[in-house]
Amino acid sequence: MAVDHKRIKELLGETEPSADTSLQSYSLRRATQKLPPRTLTPFEWEQWYSENGVPASHKSSKAPAVESFWQRLKNVLAGSGSGR
Repeated sequence: MAVDHKRIKELLGETEPSADTSLQSYSLRRATQKLPPRTLTPFEWEQWYSENGVPASHKSSKAPAVESFWQRLKNVLAGSGSGR
């Protein structure tokens, strides 16, 4: 007969935190903490954002405008030709 240690602790009133390190308990803790996942497919991220909102850690600050290669080359050539 198997011993139900969890039930015994409940009956005795012990409030010791669980030391369960199984994958099942780990996934349950992650699911109940509402932390953003680490890896998802683009479709899954889209779905997760629509259900939970975009966390502050995923919002980017305004990125600088990226110039194309040709614009950078034009600026370099225009700058070097005028200085001579």
